[in-house]
Parts: sequence; structure tokens; C-alpha cells
Amino acid sequence: MDNYKEKSEKLILEMARQKEYTDRSMLSLEILIGIFSMIILLGFTFTAAFVQMEDWLRIVLIAAGFILGLIGIMFALRIEQTAGYYECAKCHHKYIPTFSSVLWAMHTGRTRYMKCPECGQWSWQKKVISKE
Repeated sequence: MDNYKEKSEKLILEMARQKEYTDRSMLSLEILIGIFSMIILLGFTFTAAFVQMEDWLRIVLIAAGFILGLIGIMFALRIEQTAGYYECAKCHHKYIPTFSSVLWAMHTGRTRYMKCPECGQWSWQKKVISKE
């Protein structure tokens, strides 16, 4: 019985380490997706602005760049929402917010101004990797 308890504790610690490693990797991937999305958006827009072409083709090119850029940014935002936790500055509660609250929150980098579900107060909440 003691051996079983010890093995399960080791397994839980290993799973926590693995989740932290995966979250760090996903947050790095989020940065790459965001940069790539902006390059697509700006590339399509500058091509439409500076290359001689029909007006309808310019509109299609700008719309395609906007749609592809928006899809990439939303995907990167989804990664940010699910990887790791946000920590309330007031009560230090760590949680995963809804996509909507992350989408509409003011932010600087990975710090967002959101309402904590635990204490109900608004604060600048930082992204943290582990729950401990």
C-alpha cells in the first residue's frame, strides 16, 4: 500500500512537470503564430498597396490577408488562454479564464485586466505557468 501511494505521488509530480513543459512550449508557439499571422496580414496589405493590379484583386488580397491574420491571432489567443494560469493580483487565486474574458480584456503582453472569479475584484492578472 505504501509503495502504491509513493508511486502515485511520483506520477502526479511527473504529470505536473510535463504540463509545465508543455505549457511553456505552447506559449513559445503562440509567439511564433502571432508573428507569422502579422507577417501574412502586412505582406498581403503591402502587396495590394504597392503592386499594380485591378481594384477587385486588391480588395480580395486585403480581405484574404485580414481573414488569415485574424484566424492566426485567434488561434494564438486560444493558446494563451489555455496554457498555464492567470494569477489574481489581489487574492493570488490561479485560474483559467474564459476565452471571451481573455479576448476582450485590456492587456500588456501576457498581463490582462480581468475580474477574478474568486474574490470578484478587477486587477492586472499575470500569466503564470504552474498552479503552485
